[in-house]
Amino acid sequence: MNTLLKKIIISVLAVALVAFLVIGIPLKNTKYTYATTQSFTKDGFVESMELSNTEKLVAENGKYQLFIDETTSYITLVDKVSGTKWQSNPTIEDPTEPIIAAKNKQKATLEYSYYNDAGSITSVNNYTLSIYHPASVTTPEGQRTFAIKYIESENAVQVLYTMKNLEISFLYFPKYLSEAQLAEFESRDANRLKSLAYTKYEEKDMNGDGQFTDDEKFYFIEKYDSSMTLLLKRNLYEILYTKYGYTLDRVAEENALHEIFDEEERVEFQMAVQIKLLDSGIEAKILRESIVEVGAHLAEVSLYPLFGTAIAIDEENKPTEGYLVVPDGAGAVIEFNNTKTSQNAYRKRLYGTDLSLMPFSMPEEQQKINIPVYGMVKKNVGGFAAIITEGDAMAYINADISGRIDAYNKIYTSFQLRETESVVLGTGYNRYGVTLWTKDIVKSDFAVNYTFLKGNENSYVGIANVYRNYLINNLGMEQKDNTTKTVLTAEFIGAFDKQSFFLGVPYSTLDSLTTFEQAKEIIEKLQDRNVTHLNVSYLGVSNGGLSNLMFDRNEVADVLGGKSGLDSLNTYLNDLDIDLYQHANFVTTTKYRGFVDSFRYNSMRVRGSSAMYFVYHVPSKLPSSEFDKENILDQYVLNPLLYEAMYKNFTKQSNVSGLALDFVGSSLASHYDYNKTLYKQDALNLQKNLLEIMNEEILLSNPLGFALPYASFVNDLPTETTLYALIDYQIPLLQLVLSGLVDYTSESINLTSNRSTQYQFLKVLETGSNLKYTLSYESSQKLLNTKHNQYMSTHYVNWLDQIENQIEIVDSLKLHEGVLVNHERLQNNVYKVTYSNGLEIMINYNQYAVTVGTHHVTGMNYVVIGGAN
Repeated sequence: MNTLLKKIIISVLAVALVAFLVIGIPLKNTKYTYATTQSFTKDGFVESMELSNTEKLVAENGKYQLFIDETTSYITLVDKVSGTKWQSNPTIEDPTEPIIAAKNKQKATLEYSYYNDAGSITSVNNYTLSIYHPASVTTPEGQRTFAIKYIESENAVQVLYTMKNLEISFLYFPKYLSEAQLAEFESRDANRLKSLAYTKYEEKDMNGDGQFTDDEKFYFIEKYDSSMTLLLKRNLYEILYTKYGYTLDRVAEENALHEIFDEEERVEFQMAVQIKLLDSGIEAKILRESIVEVGAHLAEVSLYPLFGTAIAIDEENKPTEGYLVVPDGAGAVIEFNNTKTSQNAYRKRLYGTDLSLMPFSMPEEQQKINIPVYGMVKKNVGGFAAIITEGDAMAYINADISGRIDAYNKIYTSFQLRETESVVLGTGYNRYGVTLWTKDIVKSDFAVNYTFLKGNENSYVGIANVYRNYLINNLGMEQKDNTTKTVLTAEFIGAFDKQSFFLGVPYSTLDSLTTFEQAKEIIEKLQDRNVTHLNVSYLGVSNGGLSNLMFDRNEVADVLGGKSGLDSLNTYLNDLDIDLYQHANFVTTTKYRGFVDSFRYNSMRVRGSSAMYFVYHVPSKLPSSEFDKENILDQYVLNPLLYEAMYKNFTKQSNVSGLALDFVGSSLASHYDYNKTLYKQDALNLQKNLLEIMNEEILLSNPLGFALPYASFVNDLPTETTLYALIDYQIPLLQLVLSGLVDYTSESINLTSNRSTQYQFLKVLETGSNLKYTLSYESSQKLLNTKHNQYMSTHYVNWLDQIENQIEIVDSLKLHEGVLVNHERLQNNVYKVTYSNGLEIMINYNQYAVTVGTHHVTGMNYVVIGGAN
């Protein structure tokens, strides 16, 4: 018996051990509750057809009056001091006589697209479907299908749009009319029916007796489909409905006798927009709880596509001067009427690519949109800054100039309500594409706050200041930039994986470019050169080095010095008052430890497959896993519900007081589980929740707007914009927002290969940035035959002189003793920047010298035109 018991115990332990190896100790998903949206009720709405006030005062405060036209739902905001009017729709008639679609867009307050059950997409607006219906068989021209409700306690008005086609279809009429039925009509009406529509004749043996009575002799409509003309429908309706009392139910019954069971496909949507008066302007919001879908699935909605638009030629027959501001990369300006109508209009999704929906072919290289703000500046009139405050992760920014489809320069927001993915099925000649879309609309309202600018604030600097104030007053961002000297971020490369061989058998092992002791040596060399204001960002410290595993633990690489070596480095840097940030990645992993982890932990695409973070092979434009099976750089994308559990496990084994977060705060990864979809907006909320509970100092790389209040230091801010042809020039919009709030750097000067180091240094002066260098103690040639040869210029001995020289220059200018307060474009590729301490610098990015006023500056150089106080 004892022997049997021992065998049972051993067997159970063996099974438990195997189960542990296969399953491991599972991580626990965060309990996530979807964001609360504003409640909505249809109570209190009054149909627009019962209203007639074209200048109804909705609300008023010390600065503004908000009006609505009850017959069109158009809104007008009036500045009580200047008299300037900001309107949801243009009032100056378009002199170019654009096509009907463009005219209708000018009169619409919403544009939207939807998918039918077959997957086809249709794009329309709400002018002829809600605001002003054309004449139909049953309704007169000008019928309105929207309702209005005033909420005085909120200084707001809600407009509930019912968007549908009021025209009747061919299914309003029976396909067949028997001779017996026609005999009941007046002969004049029967003859009209037979001449207008029921032109074909057929006999059917309905009773199966071989005889044909008058009930079995039929006149019928040959083309019984959607091609039926409006005139024909009017005539048939007049006879059958108005005169003889037909109904839809009767038509359905008669058609059923002939085995015609087609039902009318009606597409109808309801959606409420709330406009609220604020001290700074207005808030326009689409209320998620008001959306009703009938017969189709909404894909996207654009809110006030022509709000505040600027016409090309004003009422005095003069060109309208001004520009549009987009937050692409560092920021960019599109000038009014720039004649680039052969170029594509600007349209871009906020916050970059969803890591769970990365394309299977490499897209063009471009900057992302980090902050949810854009604007319009009308010179000598006024401007506005628009902040997307809700639904920002689902938003696009659209901008276009006059002359393409109409005479207006415009900028506005669109919101993606659900995500889609195209899939190709079949092979060879039988291949066909289908579009898959998520089941439910994202759980979020969609809001844009418009703040209006005038005077000296009417510029892109003023737009930056509006968002800066929003970060402070609404998101709780505190000033953390207390430095007056240039801060160097020294990013060290630690452990990396490489392939080695034993008796001809390949295996993976870890090697090092910078051990913890070597890192101390680099710091000493920098200190010897009077580079004392710095922090350290350490790549590849733990969990597999540069090709990281899941960060559910903190296994410090032995080749670097192990945990004791990291503790020693941390103590050493603390004594020098230098912050140490260990890189941690809670978003992707190269591989899983357990056999079933990929099923438990991986995020899903809309199509149901595992989401992957692709690193593309540039020549082939394919993911590395498709091109080179031995050097795969692609990583698995983790379910965002795991972030919190991984972080808590990781920090149990960490003594470092600072974390440099990879992806968190800078990229979003969704999870398209059919039963509980997590959209980009939900991923944003989950990352925000994670940042809330972090106790460490946080270094963020190229962060998104929502994460900025949590950053102790910011790396890798873009200094350029995406070079779309429509854009006229780039601006440091992002840096104008952050200067003085938090220390930030540009990208590593020694890693960027498409620009010279001189160009990048000029960008530091223009944007008020600190310096960042990626360094290794040993030569980066060690990476030649590895997956990490993007780090091929990091050997620290090559950069010490340049680091010392650049820091001396910036500190001698006293650049960081002030805050970036102004930026001007003087001429092409020539800019002037002004700092709060009086420092003024003119920067010339041209290859040739330029003279502006009395100031002469050589090519790719700068000149100080006003020294710091």
